[in-house]
Amino acid sequence: MKKKAIAILGVGLLCMLGTELTFGQGYAHKYGVEINGGIREYGGDRGTRYFLAERPDYQAVGLSFSYYVNPSFDATVYGSVGDLGHRDDSYPKKLGFTARVTDLMLGLRYKISNGYIMPEDSRIRPYIQAGWGGMQSVSRIIHNVPGYGENRSWVAAHWSAGVGVRVQLTDILDLSLQSLYNYTFDDNYDGLPFSMGRLRLNAMHDAYLYHSVGFVVNFGENDGAYRFGKDDEEVPKEVVARVNLAARSIQFETASAVIKPESYAELDTIVEILLDYPTIDALIEGHTDDVGDDESNMTLSQNRAAAVKKYIEGKGVDAMRLTAKGYGETQPIKSNKSEEGRQANRRVEVKLYYRK
Repeated sequence: MKKKAIAILGVGLLCMLGTELTFGQGYAHKYGVEINGGIREYGGDRGTRYFLAERPDYQAVGLSFSYYVNPSFDATVYGSVGDLGHRDDSYPKKLGFTARVTDLMLGLRYKISNGYIMPEDSRIRPYIQAGWGGMQSVSRIIHNVPGYGENRSWVAAHWSAGVGVRVQLTDILDLSLQSLYNYTFDDNYDGLPFSMGRLRLNAMHDAYLYHSVGFVVNFGENDGAYRFGKDDEEVPKEVVARVNLAARSIQFETASAVIKPESYAELDTIVEILLDYPTIDALIEGHTDDVGDDESNMTLSQNRAAAVKKYIEGKGVDAMRLTAKGYGETQPIKSNKSEEGRQANRRVEVKLYYRK
């Protein structure tokens, strides 16, 4: 299980890092997909082994999908699959169990970085999470209790609650650290089932902790993530005009994201403005004409916006203040039927805004 968990996490990380990292700050996204892996620690009739009370050797992998509801809450569907077990210090035979446990839950996440307790765009974003769902266990039991088989499969209701933190690594990629308490309405998978007719002081439903580390890809532009439209007056108009004028002069090599050297002076103007106004952020948009196929144009526009962002970052502007997004040929400002119109549509726009 350990090798499998490491392999899955490795593939997931490579896929995430291969994605164009140009979508913007985490709070600006509607969706998040996480892949994680870690260890499980058992607590039940055989005793509690939480928080490294013994050397844990039971691994699991998990997935989650979350949806931005508002600054304080995310709705989430999450689950994990992996091993759980324990061996008693009994003699001459070490009694215990090993189980493959799968859980799936629908939950709610309360974000501490909600704009009230911590800034919503914090790089470090702690949270509290809880959910309800179901689980399945397939156990291999080593015991000396007559009447019970050596294998058992069970399905039961299940809930979990815990804490976590996400640390922003790039525009769309977060590192996730999480610890969840999982309580099962089942007392079967550890081999010591609870019986109402035979009460014991240590009788309890089975449970476990899942400590995990993972990576989260955030995507999908969140409505209201940028203050444009009626709020444009918050950014000085003369600053907006200077940036717009400079952005119109940014040029690239043909069918390429390589910025032409004659554009550097205009880019430096944008850099100076952003350094002079540290509370203003920028959304860098890439656009193309309709020559070529849609997918290629979208990729080209994304790469060009990313190239401008990289240049500005290299001049000392914090990457957290910059978002790059390509729109391909979807937002023309003139007709593509003439060369003049197509030239106008091949552009980069730099929009200034204040974070909410």
